[in-house]
Amino acid sequence: MFLKNIIAMTMSVVALFNAVSIDTSLMFDRPNGGIRQGLYMYCQPENTIDVVMLGSSHVNYGINTAKLWNDYGIAAYDYSTAEQAIWTSYYYLREICKYQNPKVVVLDFFAPAAYGDDYNDKYYFAEDALSGLKFSLNKRELVNVIFDGNADLINKYAPSYATGSNDDLNTKLKESWKKDYSAYKGYTPSFKAAALETPVISSTEAVPPSDKSVEYLNKIIDYTGEHGIKLYLTVIPYKVNTVREPGVTQEEDVRYNWLEQYIAQINANGNNNVFFDYTFRHLADTGIDFEGGTHFADGSAHLNYYGSTQFASYLGQDLKNRYGDELIPDRRGQAGYESWDAHVEEIRAMVEQEGWEYR
Repeated sequence: MFLKNIIAMTMSVVALFNAVSIDTSLMFDRPNGGIRQGLYMYCQPENTIDVVMLGSSHVNYGINTAKLWNDYGIAAYDYSTAEQAIWTSYYYLREICKYQNPKVVVLDFFAPAAYGDDYNDKYYFAEDALSGLKFSLNKRELVNVIFDGNADLINKYAPSYATGSNDDLNTKLKESWKKDYSAYKGYTPSFKAAALETPVISSTEAVPPSDKSVEYLNKIIDYTGEHGIKLYLTVIPYKVNTVREPGVTQEEDVRYNWLEQYIAQINANGNNNVFFDYTFRHLADTGIDFEGGTHFADGSAHLNYYGSTQFASYLGQDLKNRYGDELIPDRRGQAGYESWDAHVEEIRAMVEQEGWEYR
């Protein structure tokens, strides 16, 4: 088995450096797939991010970092990718900790609950998740984990611009990291509106996510514990169990039920470093409006600007109450944090340009 693993890793490494070069316009065609979030993380002032948000596009659209800063002085960054698998979250956590010293990790559990190992489009956003990362051993390991060491899949879904073997692109990326993108904090406001039914979750059944998802959840729990980082698991409100693949019944709620029980057992065994806010158990506390058409951008998943503002108010208050100023200090007015002020002004300008009320 050890020899097979070595062979698989060797094949993946060879594939990395033999991957063909293709048009790099994807980096700009799907900017909210996670490419910009990955690229501009390297532009953040070193050791200034206190709270890092990991997860899918629910994080990108749903956690308003400008609101967290404006109201609570929380220096946060949305380090998200579309449909971010939890193993990607793990390697993103390792990557950001090379440059930052986060005190709290907020991990949205939507993707592990919604997408199983047999999901037909599970590699669709892999390129986006990889393209924003600097080439390193950490990135090489992530490539291998995403594709389970399958060299054919790596060649098909992770061409040179994603894996780092395109020298021309690497030069362009290095130039981009020299520019000042520090005011970008990973959050993208959406200016659409949709009404949804208030979700109803299963109250009893509990089903675990895939074995691979459980493995990497445990890796994140271990990593945060070993590095003195608090782990705050959450579910950003959305329409639960929306069918995303023909013929596949979504069962996200029963996986959240499993997570609730799993974390409760971890806490009972003495590990209080991990917390799960099962938002669907107390939606009224979040203040998110499903049926009024004010907080959602589309028919299934994403909060709009007003919704992200409301959720940030709830999340910011809970983080402050739970962890206090010692772990999450109010950074407003402190030297070195001017980029968050610039971030607020950028978001304000976007909101006003769209004719929405700034909140």
